[in-house]
Formats: sequence, C-alpha cells, structure tokens
Amino acid sequence: MKLVFALLASLLCSLAVGDPVPMLGMSRGQSESPPIISGRASFYSSAFHGRKTASGEAYRHDTISAASSRFPLGTTVAVRRVLSARCVVVKINDRMGHRSRLIDLSREAAVRLGMIEAGVTDVEVVPLPSYLLGHEHACALAFAPPFHLHADP
Repeated sequence: MKLVFALLASLLCSLAVGDPVPMLGMSRGQSESPPIISGRASFYSSAFHGRKTASGEAYRHDTISAASSRFPLGTTVAVRRVLSARCVVVKINDRMGHRSRLIDLSREAAVRLGMIEAGVTDVEVVPLPSYLLGHEHACALAFAPPFHLHADP
C-alpha cells in the first residue's frame, strides 16, 4: 500500500513541475516507459581506482557508478540482479570495451547487488525516468509494471 501512495505522490509531484510521466490507465505499449534491457554485468577491479573515466571523473571503487556502451554518459539507470532481485541506481560515467556485457559496475554498486562472489551475473537495466530521480524507491518503481485503475460504472 505504501508503494502505491509513493507512486501516486511521485506522479503528482512530477505533474506539478511539468515532467512528462506515463498516463494512468495507459497500456505499456502506449506509455513512454523505456524498455528493460537484459544482459550480463561485471564490476571494475579496485586496480582502476583513481583512473580517469570517459566523463572526465576519476573512478572511485567506493562510490556508485558504472560503465556502459549502451547508454549516453550521464544517464542514470536502475540495475536489478535477476537472481536476487536486488537493485541499485547508478550513473553512467564511463565506456567499456566488453561487447559481451551490458554494464560494468563500480565495486560498491556490485556489493549492493551481492555479486562480488559471482563476478559476472545476469541483470536487467532500465534508464531512470526524470520523475524518479532522487526517489527513495526509484529502483523498485523503475521496474514496477504499469498499474491500471478500474472505475466502476
């Protein structure tokens, strides 16, 4: 129930500032929701700590960031580990050379997903809509299916 109230509050706040949001009652095909992309994720070695990323920032293994060649630099995405449904929000600040992987996470992001032991794992990634930026439940809401309100005649 709290999730429904949080979602409605988020939608109402977005409407107040004029951000585009999916309309209630629209099907997923009609909404502006970005597609969920499935793939493999790995994480940076601590040896890269301090090196310059493609965005010009220094890579820090103790912060939450990621590299991907699928999303523009500066894009904020939600990453969900398929096996555990753990989720983390990261900002893309680097490019990667792996063609077989969707995303490379910072060590801290990998810790939060519980993937340190696995090294490489299956994930789902979705760009975070602007109305979810900074929301405490942004990750869960980014992957939540659209809901439909049914009016009784």
